[in-house]
Order: sequence, then C-alpha cells, then structure tokens
Amino acid sequence: MKIETIDKIIRSFYKKAMSDILIGYQFRVIDDFEEHIPKIVSFWELQINKTITNKSHLPFNILKKHAPLKLNTGEVFRWVVLFENTLNEFIQDNSITEEDKIHWMKLVEFFKERLLKSLS
Repeated sequence: MKIETIDKIIRSFYKKAMSDILIGYQFRVIDDFEEHIPKIVSFWELQINKTITNKSHLPFNILKKHAPLKLNTGEVFRWVVLFENTLNEFIQDNSITEEDKIHWMKLVEFFKERLLKSLS
C-alpha cells in the first residue's frame, strides 16, 4: 500500500479520535500531535507493507509508550471502532479495497489484544 494512502488513513483516524468524547482527551494532551503523526504512519507502514521508509522512527515500543496513558478496556475498544469506521470510509471512496480493510483489521485486532493483555 502506498505510504500516502497510509498517511491519509492515519490522519483521518486521528482527526476523529482527537474529537471523540471517549478517547479524545488522550490525544489532546500531546503538545505537538502533528509531529507525532509521521511516526504513527511509519509504524503502520511497517505493519502493512513489512517495510519502512523512515528507519529513524524505530524502535516503536508500542506497549511501553502507551503504558503511561493508563488506558481502560472501553478506550481500547473505542479505538477499534473508530479505526474500522475510518477504513470503511476509505472503502466507500475506493481508496482501499475490502481486502485492504481485512488486512488492517487483523493488525488492529492483534494490537487490541496486546493492549488489553497489558492492562491486566
């Protein structure tokens, strides 16, 4: 998948997430969230394409970085819902295929399970 498409998906997702009543506060506390976006794009580029353009963003340490947020189960599930909604929008405008969405959602589910396990 083109990195430009990944970037658009991530930006669209975080636009929703930042204004979301349940999880938005987690993102609004980051001083310069725009600076954070390229790192998130690189993370998903690696997950989706199994390669990464900007190696300076490595390592990611996702669980360690999210630990201070003290996420709860409901917030993790809300993240999944918003992510799926975002992917559905990209299917509707033919930016991605149903197969692309399935691939993304398998990865989202994988990270959901890891996040939930880290909460217990």
